[in-house]
Amino acid sequence: MLLALALPAMPIGCSADEKPSAPPPAPARAPEPRAQLKEVRGDVKLKRATGDEWLPAREGLSLFENDKVRTAAGASARVLFPNGSLVNLGEDALIGIAETHSRPGQERTDLTVLKGQVDAALETPSTQSLSVSTPAATVRAGREIVFR
Repeated sequence: MLLALALPAMPIGCSADEKPSAPPPAPARAPEPRAQLKEVRGDVKLKRATGDEWLPAREGLSLFENDKVRTAAGASARVLFPNGSLVNLGEDALIGIAETHSRPGQERTDLTVLKGQVDAALETPSTQSLSVSTPAATVRAGREIVFR
């Protein structure tokens, strides 16, 4: 009598006791910069979302979601967003780069002002919007604005 035994198909190179390994996870995508520091003057510090220390800021540094920028007395900096929005930080300011949830046809910039004065300008107000949150309120604008 002949007995036929059916075994599940196994990848070549696996023994009957081994289970095929799962495919390796896809590599994590590097976060995209949300803004860039420009015209850094005086004592300006940067705190990365992934870090605990305040580091000296310098012109050209990329800013990512949840990074914070702080200016000391007499210091200033500009934050340029990819859509052309420009935010000027005055002295003694503290901002955070907020998560941005874009809508089709509307380029949006989201910013959290925790302290100080921020002047903002939009390059093309008809297709851009700037959302500024503070501990007390959120304002969304499409023209030149000043927050104190």
